[in-house]
Amino acid sequence: MRRKTGWKAIVPLTALTAVIAAGCSQEAESKVQSGKAGASSQAPITLNLAVWDEKLKDTLNQTIEIYKKTHSNVNVQITITPNKDYWTKMQTSLVGGAGPDILMMNGPNFYKFAALGLLTDLQPYIEKDKLDTAVFPEGITELYKYNKHSYGIPYYLGSLGLFYNKELFDQAKIPYPDETWDWEKLKANAAKLTDKEKKTYGYIAVNADQVGYYPLIYQAGGSVVSEDRTKSGLDLPETRKALEFMKSLMDEGISPSAQQQLDTEALQIFGSGKAAMYPGGSFDAYNLNRMLGGKLGVAPLPKGAKQGFYVHGSSWVINNKTKHPQETWDLLKVLAGKEGSGLLAKNGINFPAYTENVDLWAKSIPALDMNAFVSSLNHTAPYPVSKNTAEWQKALTEEVTGAFLGKKSVQEALQAAAQKMNGILANEQNQ
Repeated sequence: MRRKTGWKAIVPLTALTAVIAAGCSQEAESKVQSGKAGASSQAPITLNLAVWDEKLKDTLNQTIEIYKKTHSNVNVQITITPNKDYWTKMQTSLVGGAGPDILMMNGPNFYKFAALGLLTDLQPYIEKDKLDTAVFPEGITELYKYNKHSYGIPYYLGSLGLFYNKELFDQAKIPYPDETWDWEKLKANAAKLTDKEKKTYGYIAVNADQVGYYPLIYQAGGSVVSEDRTKSGLDLPETRKALEFMKSLMDEGISPSAQQQLDTEALQIFGSGKAAMYPGGSFDAYNLNRMLGGKLGVAPLPKGAKQGFYVHGSSWVINNKTKHPQETWDLLKVLAGKEGSGLLAKNGINFPAYTENVDLWAKSIPALDMNAFVSSLNHTAPYPVSKNTAEWQKALTEEVTGAFLGKKSVQEALQAAAQKMNGILANEQNQ
């Protein structure tokens, strides 16, 4: 049974374990000793920073200006690569001994990068500088530990909520969603909000994991992977119920079909006023506010058998081959620290992992009450990951999309995905 917890703690993830090559800790300690914390050489140097999110650019440039007040000799270049190409590019470049000095990391890819020895062990730096990691939610700091050592410092969280278009609700004379909504109420109201002549949908059953079927699987009482990460939960009847609920919304024309979502991104459909509701993340608030302005509202996700979702967060990690480990560590501290996180929050970009700055973020878009994202974190579980997350996520995506496109039943798709996933998980145990 998944435990509920307050948002400042979140449900702690069991530390992912594996054997690190014997010399890694000594190498990290050697890097720390080679430079004094908070100081850098005066010779001009350039650090390369990599992210996948375009909307971070201005905030990162502002943060870099803070960093340069104490590191005037350092030039920081930002490279933005779309998410679809980011992970292949990062792995290829780092394996080749090149790549950025500092990069943004997510949970599904972290273990692979750490196990390949591509990331710097940050534990010696944390201990030397007495960095207080208690300012971050425990579940997210644990997500970025390898062999009980921290390899990433959290930057932001991905809380989820139900975005809605106030104008479409007002036209239909339907009260806005609130914390009392469940799946039944969602579907009933979404049907009323659907206008086939205007080609306007009541809801978008998003064909994606984090904001689409993962929350529904959790709410149905299903599972993606067991807590010990040894068995798939995709073939559970509760998991099937979640996916069948999504498919019913598509089949009945209440939601855009899977094919329509392949043609036009779900976020764009909602942002263009063609759907009344969209389950999205705190990371969507900034762009949707720019697209819909005062028409935009957000509420907690509707309940199934229970309330909540799997929570995820991104972190900063350092290339193990960086030629400037101390300067890069100093940059990481500013990015993830109170000032850098404060800029992320004030600019309304995303939910900051630095807990003292949450209120700044909640107030960053005055026209939008974002407290739903804060309160919703009281009902979360750790994001489903294992050693080779990307492998089984690909299998799951392919099978679920096939079911939504009508190529097979939901049950057949989930059984096939579970079989593939169990094979991958079994191989992980032997690695």
